[in-house]
Amino acid sequence: MAERWSLQLTFALIALIAAIFYSGKAQFVFNKINQIIHGKRGCSPIASIGQVTLHYFGTRGRAEGIRLIMEGSEIQYSETNFSKADWPIIKAKGIETGLFTFGQVPAITTTTGLQLVQSKVIMHHIGRSVGLDCDCSDIHICETLVFGAEDLRAKLGPVLYNPEFSAKVRDDHIQSVVYTWLSYFEKLAPVEDNSTDADGLFFASNRVTWVDYVMFDLLDTYVEFGRLNFGDDEAPTIDVLENFPKLKAFYEYFAGRPNIAKYLKAERRVPFRL
Repeated sequence: MAERWSLQLTFALIALIAAIFYSGKAQFVFNKINQIIHGKRGCSPIASIGQVTLHYFGTRGRAEGIRLIMEGSEIQYSETNFSKADWPIIKAKGIETGLFTFGQVPAITTTTGLQLVQSKVIMHHIGRSVGLDCDCSDIHICETLVFGAEDLRAKLGPVLYNPEFSAKVRDDHIQSVVYTWLSYFEKLAPVEDNSTDADGLFFASNRVTWVDYVMFDLLDTYVEFGRLNFGDDEAPTIDVLENFPKLKAFYEYFAGRPNIAKYLKAERRVPFRL
């Protein structure tokens, strides 16, 4: 009798799996099981990564988004910082050991044995480990935002490292590039919607996700860029978000989140500088 029931149960399970597979809901079911196993939300949650060591220069740069998501998620971390003068030696060693996969930073190491590079890959991995991954139905939205943010950010480097950088160069970049791209993001920015359960302004999934940290870091970089002081009354600061009310509302909301607000005011935060 027991053998018969075992056989029936086996066939029932096979039938159930087949039904799920052919219904097109297999990925949805597996994602839900993964969420239950890890106890975290998102399309692809993973286990905790432990304490983190961030390897980067003593600047904000491409590491600041990583710092923000760790601060916001209360992940314990330390930093190994180095100067540009020391970088050639450190780079060679990092390539040799495999820490700097592409000879670039930021990179992280963790107490669980993880080594990872590429700023957005690191942010996404951290997000997955703390339940900040986007919902599966919003992955396309999140990828669009992240790749768009990278496109805009890539345009800033040549400006900042221009040997002839000046207030005029800054202003021309804001007028010709930044405002154009912010107008694109304004169309994608969240608005307050009382018809949902969302308790705040979020770009996707009606809750905070790692993409909100990507967008806040991008906006904060350009807010600081517009505030650069050239010591010249004829080169006033620029409020880059003034004409983008939805982005401004998101920026102010996110900056006011308790852990983020605390970090933004902390003395340990590296100042924005060229």
